[in-house]
Amino acid sequence: MAHVFIQTHANDVHAAAVALVLQGQGHRATRWFCGDFPEHSMVSLALGGSLHTGSEEGLLLADLAGDVNASGIDVFWNRRIGMPDIRRKMHEGDRKFAVRESRVAMSGALNLIGDAAFSVNPLWHSERVENKLVQLSAARKLGLNLPETLVSNDPARIRSFLERHQSTGAIYKPFRPATWESEEEAALLYTARLEASQLPEDDLLRVCPGIYQALVPKAYEVRVTCMGNQLFPVKLDSQATEQGKLDWRAESYLELGATPIDLPEAIQTQCKTLLARLGLVFGCIDLIVTPEGDHVFLEVNQMGQFLWVEECCPELPLLETFCEFLVSRDPGYVRDPRRPHQICFADIHEEASNLLYDEQEKLNRPEERSHVMQE
Repeated sequence: MAHVFIQTHANDVHAAAVALVLQGQGHRATRWFCGDFPEHSMVSLALGGSLHTGSEEGLLLADLAGDVNASGIDVFWNRRIGMPDIRRKMHEGDRKFAVRESRVAMSGALNLIGDAAFSVNPLWHSERVENKLVQLSAARKLGLNLPETLVSNDPARIRSFLERHQSTGAIYKPFRPATWESEEEAALLYTARLEASQLPEDDLLRVCPGIYQALVPKAYEVRVTCMGNQLFPVKLDSQATEQGKLDWRAESYLELGATPIDLPEAIQTQCKTLLARLGLVFGCIDLIVTPEGDHVFLEVNQMGQFLWVEECCPELPLLETFCEFLVSRDPGYVRDPRRPHQICFADIHEEASNLLYDEQEKLNRPEERSHVMQE
């Protein structure tokens, strides 16, 4: 049986559901919450000595659930990276110092775990791929179709790009999802259509680089969840929705009309090759399919959400397959097509939600908003 270490944040239903399935299969699943460090969890690394009398040197993590010896971890699921959180009253200068030191200690510990285990995904690769410049360049080198794209903070180039695409349209999107919150509401920044006349003054354009792309006509969109060499592509009928025409994430996933779809073999090969080139063993790839039937690459989310896809398409065994993929420790994993679908997210969703609620009450955590479940 395998020991799966899951780094994540509180209120993550994906991590809770996967942990419950793994434990039900006899595996050990440890969820370690980055935000609980350093006030509610600890990291100790002993080298050339011992942690305490009679112990061997090594890395030890501890939280309210007990101790975890890193030497026994087989699989590292790099689910969500969070910031250390210090809430106690202290001088602000001391707080900055303590948070900085905590970040270094936590990052070092997680890197040591990831280096010694089967990592989904390796930390260095996942951090690199979060940068859209890296993944767009890699996709282009592989021959994937891309929208004409400009990533820049040069006001003259930005204005020229938008003017060149004025007749057919252009869009702006940020490098990462952004949210502005108040006590009453939250504002989210999605992909938006943009014209040169809407741009702010040049000084503001310079201080905030962005991604500008030609508007690509859509027949529909495709979400491809990749686990090793196992692909789960679904068609998203975004153009039939009210809010999701430009960015399907702005629409409720229940309104997207998601259905399983077959991808052309050449596109499947490109998806697998792209992940391999980026050093990933898991990822969610977003594609546009044009009215002419061409596939256009948008992005790869190296740790995208996937349980919402199973909610829309219960016949797809995403939760069960992902758990099997983790414990297989095989970067080339492919699910046996003869294997029946036995574990469904719908059957474990309530138990996972109750687990998160109990944990929230135990540590009196503030409730976190889940803005974009289908990210």
